[in-house]
Amino acid sequence: MARFLLLFLLVSVFCRVGQAQDRPRLDTPYVLEHFSQERGLSQGTGYDIDQFDDYMWFATQDGLNRFDGYEFKVFRPGGKHSLNNSVVQALLADSKGRFWVGTGGGLNVYDKTNEQFDQVSNVFKREHLLDTVSIEKLLEDRRGNIWVMTDERGLYRIDPNTQKINSYFPDDNSLYNLCLSLDGELWVSTYQGIYRYDASRNAFRTVINQQQLGTQSLLGSIVFDNQGNLWIGTREDGVFVVQAPLADRSVRHYRQGTTEQTLSSNEMTALLRDHLGRIWIGSRTGGLSLYDPTRQTFTQLVHSRNNPRSLAENSVWSLYEDRLGIIWIGFSSHGIDKYDPHRLLFHTLQRDADNSSRSLPDNMIFRLFGQDDDLFIGTGTGGLARYSLTTKQVTPLLTTGGVHRSDDVVSNEVRVIVGDSDKKLWLANVHGLIHYDPVKCTYQSYKFTDTRRQLYVYAAHVLKDSVGRVQEIWTGGGAGLSRFNVLTKQWINWDDIPAIKAVATYTVRLMYADARQNLWLGTLGHGLIRYNLKTRKVTTFDRKNGLACTNIRSMLADREKLWIGTDCGLFLLNLNTYQLKKHYSASAPSAAFRLPNDVIYGILTDNQGYLWLSSNKGLTRFSPVRGIAKNYDRNDGLQSDEFNTNVCYRRPDGTLFFGGINGINFFKPDDVKKNTFVPPVRITNVTVLDSAYAPNQPQLTLCYDQNFIDFTFTALNFSNTDKNQYQYQLEGIDPTWVYAQHRRYANYTNLPPGHYVFRVKGSNDDGVWNEQGASIQILIEPPFWATWWFRALLIVLLLGGMYGLYRYRIYVLKSRQAHELRVSIRTQELERQRVAKELHDGVGANLAVLKMYLASLGTPNLSVEDLKTRSLSVLKASIDDIRSIIHDMHPRSLTEAGLVPTIQELVSLLNESQQLSITFVAQHVPQKLSSTVEINVFRVVQELVQNAVKHSQASDVWLTLRYEEGTLQLTYRDNGRGFNPSLAERPSGNGLVNIRQRIALLKGTCQFTSSENQGTTVDINVPV
Repeated sequence: MARFLLLFLLVSVFCRVGQAQDRPRLDTPYVLEHFSQERGLSQGTGYDIDQFDDYMWFATQDGLNRFDGYEFKVFRPGGKHSLNNSVVQALLADSKGRFWVGTGGGLNVYDKTNEQFDQVSNVFKREHLLDTVSIEKLLEDRRGNIWVMTDERGLYRIDPNTQKINSYFPDDNSLYNLCLSLDGELWVSTYQGIYRYDASRNAFRTVINQQQLGTQSLLGSIVFDNQGNLWIGTREDGVFVVQAPLADRSVRHYRQGTTEQTLSSNEMTALLRDHLGRIWIGSRTGGLSLYDPTRQTFTQLVHSRNNPRSLAENSVWSLYEDRLGIIWIGFSSHGIDKYDPHRLLFHTLQRDADNSSRSLPDNMIFRLFGQDDDLFIGTGTGGLARYSLTTKQVTPLLTTGGVHRSDDVVSNEVRVIVGDSDKKLWLANVHGLIHYDPVKCTYQSYKFTDTRRQLYVYAAHVLKDSVGRVQEIWTGGGAGLSRFNVLTKQWINWDDIPAIKAVATYTVRLMYADARQNLWLGTLGHGLIRYNLKTRKVTTFDRKNGLACTNIRSMLADREKLWIGTDCGLFLLNLNTYQLKKHYSASAPSAAFRLPNDVIYGILTDNQGYLWLSSNKGLTRFSPVRGIAKNYDRNDGLQSDEFNTNVCYRRPDGTLFFGGINGINFFKPDDVKKNTFVPPVRITNVTVLDSAYAPNQPQLTLCYDQNFIDFTFTALNFSNTDKNQYQYQLEGIDPTWVYAQHRRYANYTNLPPGHYVFRVKGSNDDGVWNEQGASIQILIEPPFWATWWFRALLIVLLLGGMYGLYRYRIYVLKSRQAHELRVSIRTQELERQRVAKELHDGVGANLAVLKMYLASLGTPNLSVEDLKTRSLSVLKASIDDIRSIIHDMHPRSLTEAGLVPTIQELVSLLNESQQLSITFVAQHVPQKLSSTVEINVFRVVQELVQNAVKHSQASDVWLTLRYEEGTLQLTYRDNGRGFNPSLAERPSGNGLVNIRQRIALLKGTCQFTSSENQGTTVDINVPV
C-alpha cells in the first residue's frame, strides 16, 4: 500500500507540474520554402522581385534570375545585347508588356522573344543619363508613365508614348520608396518626409514629415492599406500609420514588443499590402510582422534554426505577391523565401531540441488515442504524452523517469492505448497492463504472467458487458493473444473460447470492433480474422477467399464497407455479404486508381467521403469512385514520407491525425481547396546538338544535320510546383499525346527533314490543365540533294537523258538496220554475182555448146545420133551445174538434217575429192538452230573452205563447232600460205569481207589470225 501511495504521489506531482508549465504553440501555420544558391539562385541578396511573362524574376547582386518553378536562368553582362551591370536593383513589368530592369549601371528593357536586353537609349533612340546612373526603384502610374528612382540623381518620369523624360528632386540622394494610393496617385518617401505628385502642376507636394510624425528616425517604405491609411516604415522607430483622411493627421505608432499589438523589430525595410488587405512588414533584424486588419493584431514570422520551414533569415529586403496570391520574400544574404497559402496546411507536432520539456518527448509515434479535447500520444522512447487541442500544449504523462524504479511494467515505449467507459486509459506493453487515470494522473499496473514471452505488443481491445462495464482486456502481439479479467485482476486462458484459442498464437497487429458485434483481428501472415461476439465463431479471410495479402496493417468500417490496409495495397470487404470486392495497389491497371505505395499504414475518412491513406509515400486523398485525388509528401509539410502502422485518429470535428517516424501531422480536410488556377505553359529551352536556341521564337529553322533536338518546358504554377503534370506531342512524329507525368523534357533524335510543331500542355498540382499550352514550329531543311528543285532538276535531267538514250537507241537501231540492209544487199549481190558467174561459166558455156550442136544439125559431118548423144551430155552437165548452184544457195539437208550434218556432208564430199584433208569436230551443238544462223554459218564454212582450195594452197583444214552458254563458236585453222589480215578489211570481192558481213548480220564477232607461210586461224562467235 505504501508503495502504491508513493507512486501515486510521484506521478501526480509530475502530471501537475507538466500541466502548470506554459507550453508554446507548436503548430505554426506559415510554412516557407527556401531558394538559395544551393537551389540555383545566382546570389543571396534579394533586392527586388517581380512577375513578367508569368515567370518570377529576382534582382540580385550577381545578375537577374528568372525562375520557372524548378530552375533559375541567370542573365548577366556579356555581349552587345545583355545587361549593362551585374548588380540588379529594380524590376518593373508594365501594363504594355514591357519589362524594365534597373541596375547599378543604368536602365534596361528586356526583349523576351530573343531573350536580350537593350539600354533605354537604344529603345528611345536618344542618349540619356539613365543609361549609366544607378537605378533604385521602378514604378508605373495609372497613366502609363514609368517612374525611375535613382541613387544620387533624383527621380525621373518616362512617358513611353512621347519618349519624353522629366526630372524631379534633382541630385537628391535621400529618396527611398515609391507607391500608389488607392486612387492611383504617386507617392514618394524620402528620409525626411512623404510627398504626393500633383499631375495638374507637374510637381510634388509635401504631405507629412518627420517632425509631424514625432520621430527623428529616417523614413523608409510606404504603402496604403485597403482603408486608405498610409503605412510608413522607419529606419529605427517601427511603423507609423497615418489614418484616412490623411489631412487629419491621426497617427498610430507600432513598435517592437512581445504582444500581438507589437512588431518583431523597429528597423523597417519593406511593406506590402496583399490581396486580403493584410500588411506584410519586413524588418532588418526581426523577420516579418503580418498585420491582420480584421483582428488588428500582428503575427511574427522569424527565423528558427530548429525549424527548417521558418524564415531563412531575419533580414528582409523585399516583398512581392504574385498573381496566385503567393508571397515572395527577398533577404539580405539568404536568397528568396516563398509562402504558399494555397497548400494544404499540415500542422506538425515534433520534439523541440532546444526545449525538450515543451515539445513531444519523442518523434517516433506508435499510438494516437483521442478523448474529449485531448490527444494521448504513445512514443517510442518518450513514454505517454498528452496534447491539448484547446491550449495547444504538450504534457508528458507517464515515463520511467517519473515513477518508482521498481515498477517494471511501466515502459517508455508505448504502443497500445485504449479507453474504457470511465475515460481511463489502458496501456499495454510486453510487461503487462497499466490502468491510467489522466485526470488524477494515477495508475495501476498488472504484470503479464503468461509463460509466452512477448517481444512486442501491438493492440488491445476492451470488452464490456451489456451495461457498459469493462469485463476483459484482450491484447495482441508477436506471441499471439492474451486475456486479462478486469474483475478478478487476473490473466486467464482461452479454454472457454475454443475459436479464439485456435488462433491465439498468431501474431496480431491490430484489433478493430465494428458496429455489428464483430471484433476484427489483423494478423501478420494469417490474414484477417473476424470474431463474432454473439456467436463466438471465427471466420478467416486469406488467399483462399480473395485476400491476396495476409499482412494486415489497418482497418476502417464505413457503413456496409470494411476497408483493409495491407502490405499489398487496399482491399474492400462487403460487410453484408462478407465478400472481398475490390483491390487497389501501386500496380493497378488504371492510373487513376494506382496507389503511390502498397503499404497502407492507416485509413481515415473525411466529411466528403474521401479516404485518407498513410503509407511509405506520404498521405493520399483517395476516392473509391474517382481514384486518387492527390498525394501529399514531405514537401507539403508532412513530418516524413513514412508513417507507422495503425497510428491515426479522427476527431469528431473532422480533424485527422496521423503519426509517423518523425512526429505527428494533423489537419482539417475541409480546408482543402482545389487549385483552379490554369497555369501558363512555357517552353523554357530548345537545345539542338548541345547548342541553345531562344525558345520564344515562333519558328526555328535548322539544317538537315541539326536533327537532334531537346525541349524543356514548364507550367508556371508556383503552388506545389513539383506536382505539376505534362503532356507533349511532336506533330509529324508522335501519333498521340505523350503523358510525361512530372517530367519536363522531351528528346527527339535523328529527325528527318520536314516541318514539325512541338506542342506541350501542363497542369497545376490539382490536375487543372492548360489545354492550349505552348508550341514552337520546327523546320528542318533538307540537304540540297533532297530539295524539290534539285529533285525537279534530276527529273528533268533523267527525262532528258532517257529521251536522249531513246533517240540514240533509235539512231543505233536505224543504223544497224541500214547496215544489216547493206550487208544483206551486199550478200545478195555477191551471191547473185557468184550465181551469175556459175551460170555464165558453167551453164552458159554448155548452152553455147548446145547451140552449136543444134546449129550443126543436118550437117553431114555429124550424125544425128552422135549429135543427140553430145547434146544430152551437155544438157546433163548443165542440169548438174544448176542443181549444184541451187544446193549451194540452200542445201536441202540443212533444212532436213540441221547444221552439223550438212557441214559433215560438205566435208565428206571435199575429202572424197582428195583436194583437201578436213577434220571436223562438233560439240554440244543443238540439232536445230534458227534458219538465219544455220544458212549464214554454213555459207561462212563454205567460204572458208573455198578460200582454202582456191587461195591458201592448204593441204589440211581443222574445223571445230561448239555451243556454250548461248554462243555458237566456230574455229577454222589451216596450214596454208597465210595472208595479211588487213586485207580482210578492204571492201573488195574477197570472200573474207563476205564472211565478216554475214557474221555482222548475226551480231557476232569474227577474228582473223594469219601471217605469211604460217597458216590462217579464224575465231567466230555467234549469239543464238
